[in-house]
Amino acid sequence: KATSLELKPDRNTISSDGYDLTFITVSVKDRNGLAVPGTSNRIKFTVSGPGEIVATDNGDPTSHESFQSPSKKAFNGLCLLIVKAKKGQTGRITVKADSEGLKGSTTEIEVKN
Repeated sequence: KATSLELKPDRNTISSDGYDLTFITVSVKDRNGLAVPGTSNRIKFTVSGPGEIVATDNGDPTSHESFQSPSKKAFNGLCLLIVKAKKGQTGRITVKADSEGLKGSTTEIEVKN
């Protein structure tokens, strides 16, 4: 049974050039931290600090959801969030993922010149 979300960025530091990206994998997990591949929970994303959402995806070839949507249904227990830094701004980007009935998750990305 799904109980929580896990955010895993491909890297924790990006450039403030406005083009550098981090790809954050979102996994639906059970109480033992194992992936729950059959889930399709709707996951809502919020980004605060000097960053913004570039795109969301779930790998479902039949999905017609917008890539720019701040929420996405998991496909086989996974989805992807792509975040970039706002040009010329430094600091920490805080990324949160929430889904009804699941414990949310937060990660931070450092933005440097």
